[in-house]
Amino acid sequence: QRIASTLMAFAVIIGAGAATFVLRRTSSVQRRSIGFASSLIAPFAALVAVQTSGTHSVAFIAACIGALGATIATGRRGVGIGVTGLLTVSLLAPALAGQAPSIGDIGYGLALIVTVTLLPVAYIVRSLQRGTMRTLAELPAFAAGPAEVALEFPNSSTETRALLESEAVEAQTRTEAVARYLRQVRDTLGVSDVVYWRGARAGSALAPAAWASDLQGKWEAGHHALGLELLAVQSAGRVALFDRQGDDMVAAVAVTAASHGEGVLSLHAPRLHVAHEVLARWLPRFADNLGLLSQLLDTQAEYSRQNRQAQSLLQASTAFQQQRTIDTLGQSICDSALTVTGATRASLVRWHPESSTGVIQSVTAGHHLVRGAPVSAESLVGQLCVAGLPQVWEDAELVEQVRPVYCAGTRVAGLGSLSVVPLKQGDVVSGAIVIESEIVGGVLLRDMRNVRLLGAVASVSLETVWQMEEATQRARTDSLTGLANRRAFDEALSRAVAEADRFGHNVGLVVCDVDSFKRVNDVYGHEVGDHVLRSIAASLGSGVRGVDLVVRYGGDGLVMLLGKADVAMAWEVAERMRAIIEAKTIVVGEHRLSMTASFGVASYPETARLGDELFPAADKALYAAKREGRNCVRFARPLNAEPAGEGEGISGDGAEQE
Repeated sequence: QRIASTLMAFAVIIGAGAATFVLRRTSSVQRRSIGFASSLIAPFAALVAVQTSGTHSVAFIAACIGALGATIATGRRGVGIGVTGLLTVSLLAPALAGQAPSIGDIGYGLALIVTVTLLPVAYIVRSLQRGTMRTLAELPAFAAGPAEVALEFPNSSTETRALLESEAVEAQTRTEAVARYLRQVRDTLGVSDVVYWRGARAGSALAPAAWASDLQGKWEAGHHALGLELLAVQSAGRVALFDRQGDDMVAAVAVTAASHGEGVLSLHAPRLHVAHEVLARWLPRFADNLGLLSQLLDTQAEYSRQNRQAQSLLQASTAFQQQRTIDTLGQSICDSALTVTGATRASLVRWHPESSTGVIQSVTAGHHLVRGAPVSAESLVGQLCVAGLPQVWEDAELVEQVRPVYCAGTRVAGLGSLSVVPLKQGDVVSGAIVIESEIVGGVLLRDMRNVRLLGAVASVSLETVWQMEEATQRARTDSLTGLANRRAFDEALSRAVAEADRFGHNVGLVVCDVDSFKRVNDVYGHEVGDHVLRSIAASLGSGVRGVDLVVRYGGDGLVMLLGKADVAMAWEVAERMRAIIEAKTIVVGEHRLSMTASFGVASYPETARLGDELFPAADKALYAAKREGRNCVRFARPLNAEPAGEGEGISGDGAEQE
């Protein structure tokens, strides 16, 4: 029996060692689960041993292993009470059954207690301590070792992903690297959760940046109050120990080596398994290693980001040189600004220094402004264009309380951060790149170097394209009246006829000739005649829609090209213009002149079979108006109308002429 008892004791020791080996490789939640199961198994096995062979029962081994498993899983408190009590009850089983044990049996039982409890527990504690020291010794190598934290960044490639998408992927990779380190800290100290807290900016509430936890989603949202509380720990810069309920936070320490702001490392557990003095000694070392790891990852991320931005700038430079219109170039500049910064939206402003006004030239998709929106000198963008100085607001939530960003009456919804970079040609500001983000810190000061480089590259291309467009505009503009010239008219007429053929609508044409204009030049001089022509041209220009075109065709001949207008609509426009000119008094110096004009109206395809026949038809109607006394409107006969005598039309007062 004594040999059997000894073998059972050794079996208990071997079982305890195996339990220790298994439990040390499980998470804190799994250890608690095993401890709970062991606490249920041990009493049941003890009762079975009592009712059978006592200490010689196989159930006695299960009872001992269960008790030791519960002890290991839940902590060392109550080791002596729990295990000794269980074994004592087992040894006294014969007495409970009415058989008094001998002195030798009692001595044997005490020896068994020492063998089964004290020796395994001592072995377990020593094993845990050695494992902890070994892990602590390996942590600096882990923090510094590139193999554990190395990230794969995209190298030089012809395909460049958007900066925001790339940074999101890499941020997830960095978070996983930090989480691996936090899991080692958690397993070393035997706590439930280890959380690394960081703030978006200095003084802001801390939020979980990475964590090691067995409960999925526990730290993904909320915890705002706890983040505010940890600000005090961050400011104190030393270990803080807690004895509290609710969030189960047992300790926290500031992480001061992070490259982009400080943070806090916090430990959470329902019950602490290491002494406070051990935490006070080792937790700062964990924090230093975490800060080093975080700084290393941030440095790698910054290098990768700058590498991508350099590639984006190179690609932008090549793309800018390939653009030949301001529309495509402006869109390319705005898109490149978002690629470089990862912001939400961007716009290109064309600035006119001679009038201190600007206009939105291009915007990115989803922008709150449209092309052509004004930019005033009193606005934030206008003042920076006047001064020629770049400016960044990483926190721009209150900027518009001082002055509008673009123009009075135009507010920017959801403005978190803002940057304005003027574009210069020499010392003259010709425009600006305006970058917005909906989140605070979405546009950073450190990105402005690359944005300024982007602006310098864009300025050269913009100046070239703007000069080309201005030259093209001058070639299509009459220098005296500011109206479109004959070249622009011919191009616009061809486009209008093509659209009419495609979509099935009409094109209206009104030809105007100033009555007795030669007499004005002969009597008052050409300077007065030029003033009269400019005044009448201005009246025509202000009397049509934005989609219509007013042209100086030559001499005193003016033309109005009306989109989607039949003969009746064109006649209404001509008659309205005739009445406006007749009622207008033109003042030139000491001269007060009253002028009239004659109009000819035609429409394609109502009065002209081909686009080339439209102007001759309207011109023929104009000469009919001239022959019939001037100051009237005549229209060309529709193709499907009955033949009529020459001069058919409508007079200025609306009376039908025969």
